[in-house]
Amino acid sequence: MSGLETAIRQALERSERANSETRARIYQSARNALEAGLKKQDVHDPDVIAQQRHRLEGVIHAIELEERASLKAAASVPPPVRVENSNAPAPSAELDHDVHMPSERNTGPANNPVADGGLAGLRPERREGPRVAEAAPAEPAAGKRGKAAKAEAAAAKPRRRKRGSFLSFVMVITTLVAAVVMGAWWVETSGLLKTAAERDTSVANPPSTVQSEDFDGAAGLKTLGPQAGFSGDWVDVFTPADASNVKADSRAAADPVSDERGQRLRITSATADADGNVSIQIPASILEQISGKTSTVALSVQADTGKQTQFSVECDFSSLGDCGRHRFTVNEEKNDMLFQVTFDRSLAPSSPGHILINSDVTGAGNSLSVYAVRILPGQ
Repeated sequence: MSGLETAIRQALERSERANSETRARIYQSARNALEAGLKKQDVHDPDVIAQQRHRLEGVIHAIELEERASLKAAASVPPPVRVENSNAPAPSAELDHDVHMPSERNTGPANNPVADGGLAGLRPERREGPRVAEAAPAEPAAGKRGKAAKAEAAAAKPRRRKRGSFLSFVMVITTLVAAVVMGAWWVETSGLLKTAAERDTSVANPPSTVQSEDFDGAAGLKTLGPQAGFSGDWVDVFTPADASNVKADSRAAADPVSDERGQRLRITSATADADGNVSIQIPASILEQISGKTSTVALSVQADTGKQTQFSVECDFSSLGDCGRHRFTVNEEKNDMLFQVTFDRSLAPSSPGHILINSDVTGAGNSLSVYAVRILPGQ
């Protein structure tokens, strides 16, 4: 919504913002831009549309309050007071007699503009009025020239207003076009175009939130279809109830936690290298089930509240080899991160293997909560 707000403010700066009708047209242009952007991006969800309209109306309301406050503050500033020179000579009694203003002679000294509200400064013009009128018949040409000048000035004013109206119209159209473009850009980048499946973060649709990167290793990361939960075919490799098979390296910590978010293992890596890894042991009996097959590994994880972290996963499966290094991005919502491993060797290992987890590959020390590690042996 920051794009539409910027467009509204820029349009106000380039227009007659003191005019309420001009402001109303700019606000309506912003509304039209939002509607056009939503239609262009094929957004039909009533809740999403209502939410965006409500946010825009909030922005318009806040801007209008600012504009009214600014106009009120400008109106409260008093106009400059014209102060006449107190040393100016007072009008003569003869001029007072000529214009028949006896009441003004009774109001006090003629050289005091404050006592009579500043009217003393206007007396010379009023006294000169009758004399100019008497001289007018003697100078008809001058009068005609004065009328012609006034007519020209009056004719010039509408042209200036017409030019100003045209410029205002051009600025409104420009603002509308800019608002439509910015609205379309905002809808594109805000995630409104994602399908319901892509926004779903439940266990039934884990790949929608997986961001991964395959670093190296013989087994590459493969895209998996949606899973219908974890069936009985999945083998539990790790559960927080038993952390005896967990070991943290020198610059890592692995602490069992049980609170309102559930029972889990909270891993904190102080460095992105091997010293920040936490190792989870895989029994040799499970490695035997995945030898010579393509199997799936799933980690149920979650970042701390209000944070996001990028964690890495590596495998050391004894004589079977490794699975490469994979990186995932996870936020405060609980998700299941899946990847596949393929081992061509059919010889079953006699010793256990390990899954190595680093909670933050950036080295910033963000934590990762691990709820479970499961393996689905291949067929």
